[in-house]
Amino acid sequence: MSKKTIGMRGFTLAEVLITLGIIGVVAAMTMPTLINSTQGAQYKTAYKKALSVMSQAVVMNIALDDYDLSQTTEGATATRDSAGAEYANDAQSLYTLFKNRMNVVKVAASDDFQGDTNGKADYYKIVANPDSEDYKNFAGKHDLSGNTFPDIATTPTSWPTGLTMLFFNDGITFIYDNTQHTCSVATSTDAVDEDSYCFGFIDVNGQKAPNRVVACDNGTLEDSGEDNAACTVSNPTDIYPIAMFDQSIIPASAAARAVLYAK
Repeated sequence: MSKKTIGMRGFTLAEVLITLGIIGVVAAMTMPTLINSTQGAQYKTAYKKALSVMSQAVVMNIALDDYDLSQTTEGATATRDSAGAEYANDAQSLYTLFKNRMNVVKVAASDDFQGDTNGKADYYKIVANPDSEDYKNFAGKHDLSGNTFPDIATTPTSWPTGLTMLFFNDGITFIYDNTQHTCSVATSTDAVDEDSYCFGFIDVNGQKAPNRVVACDNGTLEDSGEDNAACTVSNPTDIYPIAMFDQSIIPASAAARAVLYAK
């Protein structure tokens, strides 16, 4: 006896195309979020690694050369095309400390990456910096002894010139002012004895995009210099401001702290 197949048929071409179209729309809507989430996790991991490795370099320098960040001396200012040569006479500058204790594959000045090269812009750009007041407010509470945070221009959005750039073998770049020195925290609560932090930036993936300073979701914070400033960072980016003192390297903004301590 032959069997009859009841109520069974294949999908029509139109139905298949509609289904594929729906899948494509959903994928287009969700993929950017998934990519940002993955990249954000990578930036966060690299940032934590950079803080750890740089802190270990300071500890190693204490053991080998018997001085920490509070004993650093003023170094030379980096200039275009000759970064590194200026530092020949630096005894205990930030450059000397990190160059001796970390695997530095390249040294440059920030103006090596700013200007016009054969008609093409060669900026080490910051794509967006909505929280510029974030680290400025932090620095304002900790730099009254002389060291100041690099003032990032808003137009064009690029690093100021004269900063030193150390490129590490793992792709991380450290950007800072080599003339900073005596990076220390106040030893008393006396108003005369203020903190003298030194400041810089960690770019966890070098010159690769997005080259964006990490920012809080809710934009610029009035009280961002406070350690307990409310801040949430849903999508970590690749540039993090840091503060250096004594034997410590810490986040220098509410956003950078939020990324470091987020669960």
